Amino acid sequence: MRAAAGGAAAAGLGSSVIVLNPRLLEARPGPMAANDRIGLGIIGVGMQGSGLLRTALRLPGVECVGAADLYTGRLRLATEIAGDNIFTTRDYRELLARPGLDAVIVATPDHWHARLVKACCEAGKDVYCEKPMSHVAEEGPEMIAVAKKHKRIVQIGSQGISSVVYAKAKEIVASGALGRLTLVESSQGRNSPDGAWQYPVPPDASPRTIDWDTWLGKASRRPFNAIHWARWRCWMDYGTGLAGDLFVHLITGINYIAGTNEPPERAQSTGGIFRFNDGRGVPDTLTTLFTYRQYPVYMRVSQGSYSPTATRFMGTGGVLELSGGGLTFTPQDGKDRSPGSFAMAWPRELREAYVRNWHAENDPKPGQGDVAANSQRYVAPTGYSSLREHFHNFFTSVRTRKAWVEDATFGHNAALGCHLANYSYFNKTIATWDAAANKIRG
Repeated sequence: MRAAAGGAAAAGLGSSVIVLNPRLLEARPGPMAANDRIGLGIIGVGMQGSGLLRTALRLPGVECVGAADLYTGRLRLATEIAGDNIFTTRDYRELLARPGLDAVIVATPDHWHARLVKACCEAGKDVYCEKPMSHVAEEGPEMIAVAKKHKRIVQIGSQGISSVVYAKAKEIVASGALGRLTLVESSQGRNSPDGAWQYPVPPDASPRTIDWDTWLGKASRRPFNAIHWARWRCWMDYGTGLAGDLFVHLITGINYIAGTNEPPERAQSTGGIFRFNDGRGVPDTLTTLFTYRQYPVYMRVSQGSYSPTATRFMGTGGVLELSGGGLTFTPQDGKDRSPGSFAMAWPRELREAYVRNWHAENDPKPGQGDVAANSQRYVAPTGYSSLREHFHNFFTSVRTRKAWVEDATFGHNAALGCHLANYSYFNKTIATWDAAANKIRG
């Protein structure tokens, strides 16, 4: 069986599949030192936040200090996850004032991200903020500045880039094996109401159980609407649509693997509402062509038909594809496989001589095979969790004060791709980023 650095060939899977070794989390036998423990708080204990809290508390040395949410049902959920003794409140400021709080998970709707990240940094707390980092493009530089001013760790929650699969992909690209990167394609498709954010509303949702006026934040004032509260991703007042919810994971992965920590130069989008005409204000299908300084990116997400999530990096040296939870690299040598058809327009004598010479110079020699036969697949081990790894990286940063890759600057650049895609779609124009003016232009 074949083996590769950082992995071992999987028994029963054939020599072309390698199971990557998970990065070993720090072993911490016995009691931990008091200064090594992390007091964790969370703001927003919804669908995503509750899962983040469960995962974070599985890591060594992490204890939940308290939770803040504007819905009383989710405060009860927080105690079910972290224990009855944690502090709970509707007012995030009360949480930030609690003793023993070191770091905060921000898992609210997008329109609250900037305000809460700033508040956490100003209170001296490190922040794990769900993606996308910002609700509008202009918020990003402000969030970067406040993190730097208060020397806070800010990590954004697109967890895929902490995966050993992404690390292997980045290694392959950095090695030069892919050659020159010429195009990236990325796509995802869903085909269910749940996948299109038509979430059920809790039976007790009402102005009594939900602080609606506070939840609206900077959004337009309107009477209590349980559908808007539960399905906030469907409106730009609170969310960022398909781009901010799904594009952002794909963009983050591409930037990490390709070593690109910058926004695209421009974006051109098309799409529409083709299935879920339920009053939403964002498309259920979106396609965007991004132009980065080094390469173009074609991206497509649909909520009307299922297709597996896949990202293909296409270079002069082969194709690297992330799909199905793994990575496949298929080398290419970029050579002709036959004499081609152009010489077929030559007279027979010239044609036959050319074909003989071509085969003499180009046919594989004995022992040589087709370079495509070297295609290799890499997969994570069974039970592996990139989210757990992402939190491990965050808590390591909190302890060491050394930021992980997906810091505020990285998160801003990824979010900018989403904002450019949305601007292009809603304004029917090619969107560009004017960094000097901190503004998107059409």
